[in-house]
Amino acid sequence: MVIAPNTSIDQFLTEIMPKVATEMLQNSNAPKELGGTEITMVVEVNGKSYGFKVKDGKDIETCGDIANAMLRLKISEADLKKMIETNNLDMLLGMQKDLTRARYNALSSLKGSFIAKLKNDDGSEFTIEAILNGATSPQSIFRMTTKDSAALMKKETNPVNLFMSGAMKIEGDMSFAMATQPLFT
Repeated sequence: MVIAPNTSIDQFLTEIMPKVATEMLQNSNAPKELGGTEITMVVEVNGKSYGFKVKDGKDIETCGDIANAMLRLKISEADLKKMIETNNLDMLLGMQKDLTRARYNALSSLKGSFIAKLKNDDGSEFTIEAILNGATSPQSIFRMTTKDSAALMKKETNPVNLFMSGAMKIEGDMSFAMATQPLFT
């Protein structure tokens, strides 16, 4: 999906992202696999919080901040604006793709954080911090290109292949980094 480069952050997070997520969920097995569950996610941009609740793998509710969200993504306003302008949104939009019970279980049980440092063709970098279930440690840092990140989120590759080929570098707690793999496969 191509997002207009002049889309505002507010419009992206309150209109486009929920719409895309709803479409992805409707075209998946999530409603069958995730009955009776609730997934909570917050995207925090320079201190402003945009909350999302996915109930039963199909119903998306938007709200403000959610205390102890299962997933909290922190990103700077400048990075998110550039991500929108360059249509490098796979790391944000791909999270809802292929929601399964296994992914839900992994998300529910993981505690810690990781930082994704995504390098663009022009040499600039986006930084996204993901905090899982309110825990900031252990922590890992994943470094890769935006192209490799997009391929990962589109299921064209997997974390092990990226790491083994040297396309993804990992720093910090390696055990925690490996435990996050079900979120991306």
